[in-house]
Amino acid sequence: MIVVEDVKKRFGKVVALDGVSLRIERGARVALVGTNGSGKTTLLRAMAGLLSIEGRIAIDGVDVARSPERALRSLAYVPQIAPPLEAPVLEVVRAHATLRGLAPSAVAARASRLGLDLPAIAKVRFRDLSGGMKQKLLAALALATDAKILVCDEPTANLDPVARDAFFEEIAARRADSVLVVCSHRVDEVRGLVDRVVDLRDGRVFTDLAVARAGRAGRAGRAKEIEPEPERGRGRAQERVSEWALEPCAPSRAS
Repeated sequence: MIVVEDVKKRFGKVVALDGVSLRIERGARVALVGTNGSGKTTLLRAMAGLLSIEGRIAIDGVDVARSPERALRSLAYVPQIAPPLEAPVLEVVRAHATLRGLAPSAVAARASRLGLDLPAIAKVRFRDLSGGMKQKLLAALALATDAKILVCDEPTANLDPVARDAFFEEIAARRADSVLVVCSHRVDEVRGLVDRVVDLRDGRVFTDLAVARAGRAGRAGRAKEIEPEPERGRGRAQERVSEWALEPCAPSRAS
């Protein structure tokens, strides 16, 4: 469903992405992890068509750079940093609903589940909302689309515990064939939602692990490396497995 081929991105002299290649199939739940500056947000923004890149990103076979309107119809994005929109909340919701073919009430319903009363803030400029309110509204806008692909960059960073739990309940209730790509530093939260962990380091894929979702059976899941890179950071790969409370499986061998 999502194909990332040799994607590179520079900001001046800074190399943000350095030849990243991934394939994310229908129904996948993927967590992007890594230190600050590893390229996580840049990769998510590239997937959402917000950055020009070298290389190629395609969704359902449609190139994001060449045909963004077609490629991104099935994608919704929750950014880490809220845009400084001057428009009042009601106008933001109406514009989003019009563009995505939604009823504004669908956004209000999702916002309510996250603890945000849209009618009460309808006339408030988006930029004047608190950080938590902005995050709730951005999440509600994305969730209301029921998009096949949901891309989230630190979606719970500004949420209170109740809203955080509600957000992940919404994620868990998504269709089995939908795709989730989430970047989060809260490993304990996303561990039960994902079946794959991609660790970025210096703009490259450091490790790519398939994992069993933890927390459902009350015990740690198992992991296996999908495409280990030649010797680069082998010790650190094991550390990442430990951080996720997972046991490494023996690498699969080609027949």
